[in-house]
Amino acid sequence: MMINKKDSIPPFLQLGFRPFFFVAGLAAFSLMLLWLLFYQDILPTGNIHLSYWHAHEMIFSYCSVVIVGFLLTASKNWTGIQTIYGKPLLALLFLWLIGRSLTFVDNQYIVYQAIVDTSFLILSTFAIAYPIFKSKSWPHLAVLTKVLLLALAHIVYYLGILGYIDDGANYGLYSGFYLVISILLMMSRKLLPFFIEKGLQLDRKLKNSKIIDISSLVLFLAFAILEIFFNTKISNILAASLFLIHGLRAFWWFDKQILQKPLLWSIYLSYCFIIIGFAINFLKLFFFILPNIDIHAFAFSIGLMTLSMMARVSLGHTGRNLSQPPKILNTVFILLSLSFVFRVIMPVFMLHHYSYWILASQVLWIISFLIFILVYTPIFFKARIDGKFG
Repeated sequence: MMINKKDSIPPFLQLGFRPFFFVAGLAAFSLMLLWLLFYQDILPTGNIHLSYWHAHEMIFSYCSVVIVGFLLTASKNWTGIQTIYGKPLLALLFLWLIGRSLTFVDNQYIVYQAIVDTSFLILSTFAIAYPIFKSKSWPHLAVLTKVLLLALAHIVYYLGILGYIDDGANYGLYSGFYLVISILLMMSRKLLPFFIEKGLQLDRKLKNSKIIDISSLVLFLAFAILEIFFNTKISNILAASLFLIHGLRAFWWFDKQILQKPLLWSIYLSYCFIIIGFAINFLKLFFFILPNIDIHAFAFSIGLMTLSMMARVSLGHTGRNLSQPPKILNTVFILLSLSFVFRVIMPVFMLHHYSYWILASQVLWIISFLIFILVYTPIFFKARIDGKFG
């Protein structure tokens, strides 16, 4: 009797979302906890450049592993071709984990951290590309290109840290950050109206415009380039245009029934956080607003959207009912949304309590992802309830 090789693979290693969403949840929790302890001077920072560490880990640790987990899962759906599983998937996971531990090694070993850390995204790009090229699914090359550019931004970051590119660390971090935002905007355009139509069982297509699609792409590319490489007020004007474009799109897509479904309102609200980020960037032309408030609006859109997508994908790809998610998810998304309020909104209006707003935001973020880990860990480690592989 022939034994199927896949039968010996533990559920945790059967599809990319399982190990990578699991460690993403742990990373979001532990990295923010460390940031709280560093920021509040509870733990010594040692040789760590604190702001670089925080930005690097959230972009190239947390965001990267979520994106890779999502795309390894999605590319199987798109192409019908099995993506890596078992030992190759475990090897990729270990590569990511080693990169995290090397962060705290003495600076003289930074080159080894650079090699290991950047290898994760490079090898992941190949793993995602394989089914796309094999099936000739050329429309999906756009998102693959963004992952490759994310890997290049990571290399630029380390070349800056190592002294080979002047200000390379900032170029790499901001390039990586806006690439992640561009991926979120792409996902919002492709998935959000589809999720709303399907989740609410609408008998109509949500409105959109080809001109809006093209304008949003071109304007965001120009905005990101100006923000990363030039110090010009033109980017603030572009931010106003992007606010109007995406605000109009959000208006078209809104339906009050969304508010009854956590897996819809959370993704919709995360899209609105991006819109708020554009508004804040524009308002900096006229008002004093603390540096990086707009950046943190974008950052929280990443946090809420990735958390929402991880919650949704993990249910769908384990055979569970998306219309009946864990009830506590509503609380999780509310807590993370309140974290946004404390980090982005309150400092604009009540600056004198800034340190308290930061602490409150950090605590709420930590609690949100802790609950996610506790609820979803059994899902990541157990087989699909329909008995299928994946």
